[in-house]
Amino acid sequence: MITKEKALNNVKQHLKDKNRNFKKINEDISKILLEKEEIIYPHSKYYEQERDVYTITYYCEGYYEDQTLFVIVDAETGEVLYTMTEHGYAEDWEE
Repeated sequence: MITKEKALNNVKQHLKDKNRNFKKINEDISKILLEKEEIIYPHSKYYEQERDVYTITYYCEGYYEDQTLFVIVDAETGEVLYTMTEHGYAEDWEE
């Protein structure tokens, strides 16, 4: 299993690689959540499998307030699985 610090670094690199604009990343290690045996949703090659995942939050500027987005990272491999927004999966718009 990777560390929370490694998961955070993977997310930072992922956001940079995808050229996503954001205001800030929640870098407080204590706020990075580890969820055991989470069922993975459609935007991953692990669809409907149980995986241990980290959830890391980042924020984009919104109209009235900042928009919160969640990046889901495989806790075993460090692979970014998908990004949840208030309107669905960010990966839908990038491809």
